[in-house]
Amino acid sequence: MASIIGVDTIQNSTSGTTAMTISSGGVVSQPTKPVFRVVRSADQSIANDTVTVIQFNVKTGNNNFDIGGYFNTSTYRYLPLVAGYYSFSMGVLLEDDMYIMVNIRKNGQVEFQNRAWTAGGLYSTGQVSGVIYLNGSTDYVDGVAYHYEGGGGAKNLRGEDGDRSATYLCGFLIG
Repeated sequence: MASIIGVDTIQNSTSGTTAMTISSGGVVSQPTKPVFRVVRSADQSIANDTVTVIQFNVKTGNNNFDIGGYFNTSTYRYLPLVAGYYSFSMGVLLEDDMYIMVNIRKNGQVEFQNRAWTAGGLYSTGQVSGVIYLNGSTDYVDGVAYHYEGGGGAKNLRGEDGDRSATYLCGFLIG
């Protein structure tokens, strides 16, 4: 025997807030599902031949957001209090045509890595993405970058002042 439940809103039983809505076309939205997009407020200098935590410090305005409030702009970490599988994506623009390696880390350990090398005056852009399980209490994610130049000089990661989409970290709860 089949049952049909006809609802367009599902609320949290304790708070009464809307947890899910279903449109007449069948589209499901979850307004409090953990999701974020963060950027740098300005360029960030990184030393040559040194792994450096990217200081993502902007999570509001200009299409940046943090549903759930789990991104800490002081520690530059995403520490969600909801357990599950999360999809992450990061893009990092190095203001030089040198080698750059970018990593998404879980609890300080590299989970995903990619590198880029550009020549001829074009900036190098490293992009990386992947799916990670987070336990909802102590697991965190951050992003790091590394560049190497034979001459040994520091280089800048592009911040929001130059191009808000050049260096970013974003993620969302899959389930």
